[in-house]
Amino acid sequence: MSMSINGTNEGLPEYTGRLLVTGRPHQGKETIQSLKNTTGLSIASSRDFADQAVTAEALAEGDGIYFDEIGVTVVTPGSDDQVSRLAGMEAFSADDDAPIVEPERYVYAMNEQFGEYLRGFRDAVNQVSNTYLGSMETGDEPDEADIDVLANGSTWGLQKTRVVVGFPLGQSWSGAGIKIAVLDTGMDLGHPDFAGRSIISQSFVPNEAVQDFHSHGTHCIGTACGPKEPTDQNQPRYGVAHQAQIFAGKVLSNAGSGADGWILGGINWAIANHCHVVSMSLGAATSASGFSAAYEAAAQAGLSAGTLIIAAAGNDGGRPVSHPANCPSIMAVGAVDQALGKAGFSNITFFPPHGKVDIVGPGVGTLSSVPVSHGKYGTKSGTSMATPHVAGIAALHAQSNAAYRGAALWQRLVATALALSGQPANHVGAGLAQAPYRRLQLAPWPLPRPFPPVKIPPILRPVPPVPPQPNERAVAKSVTRGAKR
Repeated sequence: MSMSINGTNEGLPEYTGRLLVTGRPHQGKETIQSLKNTTGLSIASSRDFADQAVTAEALAEGDGIYFDEIGVTVVTPGSDDQVSRLAGMEAFSADDDAPIVEPERYVYAMNEQFGEYLRGFRDAVNQVSNTYLGSMETGDEPDEADIDVLANGSTWGLQKTRVVVGFPLGQSWSGAGIKIAVLDTGMDLGHPDFAGRSIISQSFVPNEAVQDFHSHGTHCIGTACGPKEPTDQNQPRYGVAHQAQIFAGKVLSNAGSGADGWILGGINWAIANHCHVVSMSLGAATSASGFSAAYEAAAQAGLSAGTLIIAAAGNDGGRPVSHPANCPSIMAVGAVDQALGKAGFSNITFFPPHGKVDIVGPGVGTLSSVPVSHGKYGTKSGTSMATPHVAGIAALHAQSNAAYRGAALWQRLVATALALSGQPANHVGAGLAQAPYRRLQLAPWPLPRPFPPVKIPPILRPVPPVPPQPNERAVAKSVTRGAKR
């Protein structure tokens, strides 16, 4: 993860000059009036927009906006006096639920790190066809031996996470009926691999449409939600939840940078639209043990609404988990390579219980979609690539059981992760995310039914005719007559 536009990481956050005021969700009228009375600012509400899809222009203009689903207000103070008044709302209140005020940060797409990883690799592509027999049972307990039961024709990340498996394992989940929001640099809406898919899109970046001219967002969406069969038959399968509904939120500019307010607007939009999973491959540096009250409030609101927020831990090579993944209620994702070892760039746990790596995903040499103008397919590395793997897998679990929502989905991901022997927990958390799968039970081949016994009729051989015998009386008479003569 880069912490500045030029890719350097000084370990210090950069601020926009706006403020984030964290209060309570669904109290827009009270919050807006309180801010008006205290500072004189006129604040808009996300509920003023259809589906709470706050326009980029609304975020850029006016005094601020209140996000109803998460209870966070992005404020643009016009004077130092207003800043002081906002700070005073927190500092001089006796109310434990007083709003928390913090500066808005700049946030960035995760840049690829470590040149040796950038060269990447691609598995051989083979056409496979499996025949499944017998009944199927869901496998709950990860078995390290099963990791070798792989199927060709897909990326190594999909294989090692059991998204694609070979016999005797089976995979029947596709993400159908599950909504995944990917908040990033947007999406190439004209990519042929997504033709016919259900895609809802919204830009929160001023003066920029959803169309992705960076490539980071399209790559992440491809990993989380890409097709089962790419239109280019020379490419392996690279997408996890290939039938999930896609919510493409552009919260980072085409230059790969954004602001907290844009991202929080995207989170609010995803929750309002009942997305089950939110994937965020973005962040900013942090060197302290604290975390953002605004993002924590957003994450808690999401869990309560059945929305799990998943974010990249960062690519600073062993530094603390980045903002906002360091929030306790956001699932932080680290990266592993094809050998299932921690990627050298992946951040680690420094300040538990928050600021910890919760789980890991494949993040080295990851093939996925990129805008057609960038070549249609490309390989990237980073915790940015690991995060959509986990998000897509979360969608498969959510499809497998309607009870897996919010916190329950978090627990399911952790409980089914593959423990990585020899890797410390502060590097890989619970282990490698694993998709739900089915173990195929071989049924005996049916034996042919025995033929009924055949009754063979006896062979009737012809009996030779018996020559006629002379009549005894006639013979006797003949003899008598001869004697008389």
